[in-house]
Amino acid sequence: LQNLQHGIHKQQHPRRIYKFLRYASIVVVVLSVLGGAYFGLQSSQPSAPVYTYVSVKAGSKSVIMLPDGSRVSLNGNSRLRYNIMPGEHREVVLMKGEAYFDVTKDPSCLFRVKVNDMQIEVLGTQFNVRYHKGVIETALFTGAVRLSSSAFAKDYRLYPGKKSIYQLASHHVTICDNDGSTDARWKDGYLAFNSQSLGEVLKEVENWYGVTIQIRNHHLPKDKLTGAFYHETLESVLHSLSMQYGFKYHINHDYVTIE
Repeated sequence: LQNLQHGIHKQQHPRRIYKFLRYASIVVVVLSVLGGAYFGLQSSQPSAPVYTYVSVKAGSKSVIMLPDGSRVSLNGNSRLRYNIMPGEHREVVLMKGEAYFDVTKDPSCLFRVKVNDMQIEVLGTQFNVRYHKGVIETALFTGAVRLSSSAFAKDYRLYPGKKSIYQLASHHVTICDNDGSTDARWKDGYLAFNSQSLGEVLKEVENWYGVTIQIRNHHLPKDKLTGAFYHETLESVLHSLSMQYGFKYHINHDYVTIE
């Protein structure tokens, strides 16, 4: 009886192992098919662009070299991000502030700068973009650019010496001549103004030197100021303005009071 039971057990054991292996192989095949389908779907969908962010605080300036050889100068209180793959994709997004672009020419791959809802397309050129208080100014110096937006009735093309002024609130675009006294002079060390009120000039001074200015004198003249300062100290600029407008000022580290 013992020999008989031992023989039956030996016959049943391989059958159980075979049955287990058969089910295990089915599970492996199903998992392999599902995994392949998942990774196939993942690879067929476009991947999200990877951006590099650059920020420049007020009172500072910076120059960056992009992977395609293009050069970007950033004014104080500016921020941008870029996704550059030479020969494949070239995109920069100016989020705020002012930047001067010297773009490396590549006819097979357009260089695009996005500012709010406007896009600037270039091949190889030099231009300045300023995004400030709901206005985008694009001043072109060499080459040619095309401006487009879903808010525009048509695209605009700029040539050297021309400038576009885009009012975001009204979606109005004006094309005019470059202002040689102010456009892009910041990158050469000039704090320049053209027919701006003292309040606007002081805002520019804040950004240029990275300070906070409190105006306690509410009777300052409303006339317009035109001029430029070249590599001047904060003390020198405020002294010149105070002599012209007759106000007093106090500097306490990064805080300025005008009385």
